[in-house]
Amino acid sequence: MFEKVFIIGGATSSNKTDLAIKIANEVPSVVINADSMQVYQDLEILSNRPSKTELEGIENKLFGVIETPNSADLGWWSKSAQIEITKAQIKNKVPIIVGGTGLYLRSLEKNISYVPKINEKIRIRIKETYSKKGLEYLYDLLRKKDYLISQKIHHKDKHRIFRALEVKIGTGKSLNYWREKKASKNIDNYIFIILETSRDTLYKNINQRFEKMVEKGLVKEVKSFINKKVSSDHPINKMIGLKHIKRFILGEINLDEAISLSQRDSRRYAKRQITWFKHQPQNAIHFSYSDAYNYLKKNLYYFLDV
Repeated sequence: MFEKVFIIGGATSSNKTDLAIKIANEVPSVVINADSMQVYQDLEILSNRPSKTELEGIENKLFGVIETPNSADLGWWSKSAQIEITKAQIKNKVPIIVGGTGLYLRSLEKNISYVPKINEKIRIRIKETYSKKGLEYLYDLLRKKDYLISQKIHHKDKHRIFRALEVKIGTGKSLNYWREKKASKNIDNYIFIILETSRDTLYKNINQRFEKMVEKGLVKEVKSFINKKVSSDHPINKMIGLKHIKRFILGEINLDEAISLSQRDSRRYAKRQITWFKHQPQNAIHFSYSDAYNYLKKNLYYFLDV
């Protein structure tokens, strides 16, 4: 059984998935998605999810598996990834984790805390209560149910009030409890590669990629998504570029402005990712694309004749 796990991380547009696919085309592998937006079925173009053609002949997991209004969270992904890693190893295939969502990748090598999945009915009930009685009522409710956590949340912080309530109601325990409870890390034997490229090249890739998204039918994709009437609180709405393409569709800005603003937001996101990957991973090795490819191939010599 091949016990080592390959993790490939890096900023958006650093060609992470391309590297994973290149390795997977040469050795028996399972490519496992670690991008929090690519887990959703919706917005395949905008999330830059690898196409069926790109993944043809490659066993892959956790791409496009969540259908709205359901949502993914760290706990779900961490458990799902561990299951897929184990399945791959049993089949003597190389598990290749690829993505840029830092929290997902960190859960593989660090002991972290996460909250169990909350029943969607609880979320809906809280939203309905908010619509009828307002945020002040919900904050008072939180103070009664979980006074300690309420003291750490501003009375107008809608998102955190919602979250604290749904956790308390859904699990019977405070959000503080889950933050203090540490889960065991998923893997011990792994190689963590972070792809690096020059800032200029990365920004050029980002700009070109978004233009290609528009050519592929991004506007049509977003129109279809709007028609689904997904709740504005759903995490998929945080996908970079979505709000600007929506504004174009609504006639608030022209397409060139929507593209430019989306490219800007993507560059800013990449900058945050670069900072995260410099400081957060414990045992990562920073490589250029070609050096990363050669290093991963070298570490496969004892597994297969490659």
